[in-house]
Amino acid sequence: MIFRNVKYFFAQGIKGLLANSLMTLASVGIVIASLVIFGVFVLFGMNINSIGEQIKEQCEINVYMPNDMNRDDVRAIGSALGELEYVKEAKLYTKEERLQNYKEGIHHDQAEVISTLEEDNPLRDAYILSLTDVRMANEVAAQAAKIEGVEEVTNRQDLIRSILSITNTVKHVSVWLLLVLAAISVFIISNTIKLGMFSRRKEINIMKFVGATDWFIRWPFIIEGMLLGAVGAVIAAFIVMFGYGSVFGNVQEFMGNITLLGASEVINVVIIGFLIMGIGIGMAGSAMSIRKHLHV
Repeated sequence: MIFRNVKYFFAQGIKGLLANSLMTLASVGIVIASLVIFGVFVLFGMNINSIGEQIKEQCEINVYMPNDMNRDDVRAIGSALGELEYVKEAKLYTKEERLQNYKEGIHHDQAEVISTLEEDNPLRDAYILSLTDVRMANEVAAQAAKIEGVEEVTNRQDLIRSILSITNTVKHVSVWLLLVLAAISVFIISNTIKLGMFSRRKEINIMKFVGATDWFIRWPFIIEGMLLGAVGAVIAAFIVMFGYGSVFGNVQEFMGNITLLGASEVINVVIIGFLIMGIGIGMAGSAMSIRKHLHV
């Protein structure tokens, strides 16, 4: 009995979709557009979050010495840096090592230009400080700058703050954007269901006269809305993942040691999230329509 009812509900739901094909296409299209736009913001936000966490883990303070400082004084400053609170390690990179790193990190034809600087190296000896608590970066940088002989101190705390600010902005924009797009989707789907109910109003009247419950009449329309949302969600997920996969490799080339989230890391979030939102939007559209038009 239950299986027969479920089969009937789905058959009627599909029948309603096919009977109003133009509105069905419009409903699916608006769901796709809504979820694709929202998905772009979600993936952008997820990657910004990931980049922020990576930068936090890589948060290091660079302490530069004067170019003409002798190596003994440089090592003495290194000892003082290593004794600062929250400093896990103070690692020295001599100006010769830094120049070599530049040479290895550029194209071969440019390496010859860098080689001309070996006799008069413009780079400075530098210490890279690893911290036990990245939240204390500004305090450590201020202490390091006070050590006699230190010429310049830089840290990434401002960059971290900027990334966190962008992340929060993306989150807020995504939420409001989803609400607006979801409202539009619900409105379109609601109108699609209304057309179905209007075209079957006589059938609904007869069903009520013979004793059919309101829920028995409701279910085909609810399933119709769910199917609209689910179809739109699946197509939107495919579009978003295909686009993300196409863009991922090209963007990753310019990210250096910062890694973007791979497609395999976001696919479950996209598919499951889209299905939940798509079906939810479809059910909301059905509920709005049914509540007003069931009593015929």
